[in-house]
Amino acid sequence: MTVNARVVELRCGRVGTLRHAGSLEPSAIGKARAIGPLHLGALGFSGDAVGDTVHHGGPDKAACVYAALRYDDWRTRYGSELPRPAFGENLLLSGTDEERTCVGDVYALGAATVQVSQPRVPCYKPAAFTGERRLTVDLRATGWTGWYLRVLEEGVVAEGDEARLLERPRHAASVHLLNSLRYGPDVDVDGLLAAAEAPALMASWREALLKRASGRSDPDDD
Repeated sequence: MTVNARVVELRCGRVGTLRHAGSLEPSAIGKARAIGPLHLGALGFSGDAVGDTVHHGGPDKAACVYAALRYDDWRTRYGSELPRPAFGENLLLSGTDEERTCVGDVYALGAATVQVSQPRVPCYKPAAFTGERRLTVDLRATGWTGWYLRVLEEGVVAEGDEARLLERPRHAASVHLLNSLRYGPDVDVDGLLAAAEAPALMASWREALLKRASGRSDPDDD
């Protein structure tokens, strides 16, 4: 399957504060557009910070990606625009989405080489950032979560760069399918067990899929 996406927006940001449940919490969700190209290293883009190092950042979450077309979908759903970056995304990509992106996919992204590591878990922060209280629940219902990347080869990335699919593992599961398996109303035990075997999938996601397959509760890892 050929997937050629393109970087519409490139963002990085410092740690600020986010109001949630009456208190201010450290967060770098409100990222600013990059003025020029940025170096993408093993731990993320140069100049980008992480406010919650327990649930965000690290080599398996070096960069957060969101599909540009989803902002149109949210506008249709809510009747108004969501402020960007609603999901703390570093990269806004055209030409792809959760259905066309699989965990384990390897992309040439600008001068870097990256791999999709997991869907973004729908936490409370996008709802707190945008003020749209329905967002956390609706992210789980729609599967429009975005996804994370790990870096295989460091390099410079700029707006307008192509994200070109180089490799897709056999029997790879799409981001949308993984979201459906984890958050959907029906428990597909066979599907959960099969998806948990994906070699590129992060351990926290594998644990969550196996827990749901066994009837145990889903860990809140984001």
